[in-house]
Amino acid sequence: MLRRHRIRRPALAALTTLGVAAGILPAAAAEPAHGGPGSEQARTQAYMDRVAHSPTELRRFMAELPKGGDLHQHLDGAVRAESLIGYAARDHKCIDTTTYTVTPGPQPCPAGQRPAQDALRPGPLHRRVVEAWSMQDFTLPPDGDPQPGHDHFFATFGKFEEATVGHDADMLAEVARTAAREHTGYLETLVTVGTSPLNRLVDRVHPRDPGPGGLAEFYSTLTAAPQFHDVVRQAAAEIDRGYSGYREQLGCDRRPAQEACRVAIRFDYQVLRAQSPRYVFAEQILGSELARQGLGRVVGVNMVQPEDDPIALRDYALHMKMMGYLKSRAPSVHTTLHAGELVKGLSGVRDDDLAFHINEAVGTAHADRIGHGVDLAHEKDPRALAARMRERHVLVEAPLTSNAQILRVNGDRHPLRTYLDAGVPVALATDDPGVSRGDLTEVFQRAVTEQGLTVAQLRTLARASLDHAFVEGPNLWQEQDRYDTFAGPCRADTPAPGRQPGAGCRAFLAASPKARLQWKLETDWRAFESRYARR
Repeated sequence: MLRRHRIRRPALAALTTLGVAAGILPAAAAEPAHGGPGSEQARTQAYMDRVAHSPTELRRFMAELPKGGDLHQHLDGAVRAESLIGYAARDHKCIDTTTYTVTPGPQPCPAGQRPAQDALRPGPLHRRVVEAWSMQDFTLPPDGDPQPGHDHFFATFGKFEEATVGHDADMLAEVARTAAREHTGYLETLVTVGTSPLNRLVDRVHPRDPGPGGLAEFYSTLTAAPQFHDVVRQAAAEIDRGYSGYREQLGCDRRPAQEACRVAIRFDYQVLRAQSPRYVFAEQILGSELARQGLGRVVGVNMVQPEDDPIALRDYALHMKMMGYLKSRAPSVHTTLHAGELVKGLSGVRDDDLAFHINEAVGTAHADRIGHGVDLAHEKDPRALAARMRERHVLVEAPLTSNAQILRVNGDRHPLRTYLDAGVPVALATDDPGVSRGDLTEVFQRAVTEQGLTVAQLRTLARASLDHAFVEGPNLWQEQDRYDTFAGPCRADTPAPGRQPGAGCRAFLAASPKARLQWKLETDWRAFESRYARR
């Protein structure tokens, strides 16, 4: 499985004012109420205010906070460098001592390489490998240039890619354990499988790149080939092997199962955008077919690799037309797109590039969710765009840590508050926590210290993560993005620890994995606030 400007407060104020004046959002939407002064939510907020200036105390609080789901996580980028070294050592691979790239070996290693086992021990080699494979000890330049952090971040994947081969189960087990520790109940992790046989098939049946007018013909030619359906089945089987392997590794069939086994995991198929259009479209078709048939627990399609890659920039509009075409054929297939992961100052990025990527993802590709979206203020008519996203319930996945490391976008440069004040749903996410050397707890902590979010807002973002998750089943809430009324079968029930819902609600929850996750989140929040309200 493979991986992968400035926004000032005036922009925030302008969007907020527009939303209220135009009736797009209620005047109270910008700052959710805390409840009465004696409410558990208000007392929990008071506790968070007391510890906000103590990183250790605030992290402890954030670690226990129920987070809902992480909707934007690249599997191979989610695993810590120390684990990747362990995989390479277990497989007797080698590490180049100049580039710190893993090679297949064999051992004894060629000149200029050392056994991966040597990097397991503390020392210079271990330190340099961890630094090469992650943002550990990387210092961003003081002049604000985003390029060095961007380049170092994306260069890590090619260095450790060989270490991940054959370790899907190990990686899934690690991310499940991490999610359980930080009270995250759901992961949508991004994977790419089946590309080699797919590309060989494309070269045989349709070696020409399709243009905007040739999408239907390309689709028909590829899907008519019997070998394509073999590729679909093989890709699903590869994902299933990794999923079954991690469940076996954690002993999830034993009782009682460990908490990591209760973390629900689904997959978004990630399409590699920095390649010829025929391969991009073929991968989009493969991912869409996996999701349409419900194979391999694939629930959505995404596009990855740097959005500022020359090919990605050149073909961006075409890629969005491809996604839009597939959406017209299979409207039920969910899509989430990296869009607006751009800033001024990145090599090759022009003002024109900053003006349309989110608009195209929303308007042409009909994306259900957007990843990053940090160039909002530079988009054509950002206020109209935000209003359209709110009306269509297009959620923004906000990985605050990687935005800071890759793009130098944090604090008041980040549009998170702009989106919230315009009524656009937002969920916090990790992106590549192994590379970032962080986790979702850190992202929530940044939301407080850098964005000034309240307990009530954090709860809304956690709810939104499951509300907009692609996991199967009807929603617990009667209306999307409104968290005041449950769907009919559970309307009279109240989630609380130790309290069973009524028979009708139990039947509804049993039939909907999504609603079960949402019910558990509400129950966990009730317990969390009750605990911290007494401190």
